[in-house]
Amino acid sequence: MSKLFKLLAFSLIISSCGSIEEPIKHNYHEIKDRLLNWNQIFEPSEDYYQIYFYSERCGHCNDIKQDILNYYFKSITAMYFVCTDYEVILGPKSDLTGIDNVDEFYIFGTPFLVEFKDHKVDNYYVGKEQIISFISI
Repeated sequence: MSKLFKLLAFSLIISSCGSIEEPIKHNYHEIKDRLLNWNQIFEPSEDYYQIYFYSERCGHCNDIKQDILNYYFKSITAMYFVCTDYEVILGPKSDLTGIDNVDEFYIFGTPFLVEFKDHKVDNYYVGKEQIISFISI
């Protein structure tokens, strides 16, 4: 009886391993209709939206790429993306809250996630740890 039980248990374990689903891998080409250039940051029509600034050459951005894309595909929030490989304005770490125009806006580096409310910077998250903490809520 013991051998039969072990054989059944082993068979069950082996068969269940074959049904494990691979996580869906996303790429930035899937969000090409959500890409903005730097001058469009304050143009989305929604009253509340988020913009994720990333670089394809940034190790930290690549570390959280699947997390941020999964968040985008599961979120009901309007979200846009800006690839900073083409254009970016970097500035000092100071408070960006309330900024409402592209001439005063800058980022501290990548990855960088910004919440906009009524077309003003409402909040922002700098670096992979802050961004992961925010999107995991």
